[in-house]
Amino acid sequence: MRIHFTSADLARTQLANGPDIMWEIVSSLQALQAGYGKRTLREWRGSAAHALGRTGLAGQVRDRLFTVAPHATYFPDLLTPIEGVLGLEEALDAILSTPKARLRAELAPLKGSPRAGSWLDDLSAGRPRTLTELGETLTAYYRGSVEPHWEKVRASVDCDLIGRRQSHTLGGVHALLDSLRPMASWDFPVLELTGHPSSRDVHLEGRGLLLIPSYFCRLHPVTIFDGDLPQVVVFPAERPAAASGRLDPRVMGRLLGDTRADVLRAVGTGSTTSDLARRLKVAPATISHHTGVLRDAGLIRSRRSATTVTHSITSLGWALLQGQHRRCPT
Repeated sequence: MRIHFTSADLARTQLANGPDIMWEIVSSLQALQAGYGKRTLREWRGSAAHALGRTGLAGQVRDRLFTVAPHATYFPDLLTPIEGVLGLEEALDAILSTPKARLRAELAPLKGSPRAGSWLDDLSAGRPRTLTELGETLTAYYRGSVEPHWEKVRASVDCDLIGRRQSHTLGGVHALLDSLRPMASWDFPVLELTGHPSSRDVHLEGRGLLLIPSYFCRLHPVTIFDGDLPQVVVFPAERPAAASGRLDPRVMGRLLGDTRADVLRAVGTGSTTSDLARRLKVAPATISHHTGVLRDAGLIRSRRSATTVTHSITSLGWALLQGQHRRCPT
């Protein structure tokens, strides 16, 4: 697959601030179906299977979610709305309010099993009860199989974003796109996705591109199918190998304190005080204290706009975090 850029697209290309909940849910469903990531996802797969059996959801996930999110070259774009960056509730609101014409168009290429065929027909028709069942099944699947592992998902994505943002800071958007090798090759004006099952050409035409690293995406980068929608590239989060001579995570904890070290890692992706408090489940006042210490140490910088304070990492902070790659989950 080839994505064509203009200069305006380069100016509008950006990294996500963290994992996208619906892309992670869809990718995890595909991982369950295909069985890839046997080493890296073994623990999660066993835990997910146990949760599905314990809660009696296995049949619903098979007949409903595997049907709408198959491990195939096509699955409906409506499952991965841009609201996924805001959280599960906002994403489900967008999914369940999909216009009927779009439901019919995007679900038409799917083929449900004999057991799931009538349910898929009802979903395509936008029947309220079936839409409710889709939302309830997605929620129950997330709560039992994905949410218990969310900290690992976020840590993996955050670790990838640290390196990508450093590439962007030092070399601009060209270096950022080039950092996707070997998953993609960048030669302006074309980003070619290596291993993508499609041979399509997508012209951004000034819309820009959002790059989203993913924990559960493992095989190759994936994209929105409809070339007219806002374009994203979701790619496997990099799993850095351990290297000798780098700072031991325990030393980092002793140096900064575990909570402050967590704040520094989270700031690495660019965050407001309220974002950090929500993600780390710490009171905003505590976050403000830790960011003040990190700022005084020259590890982060803070910018206030009205009542919002946005924190970003400095080059010194980057250098310290480079020793934390061994802590990134695999």
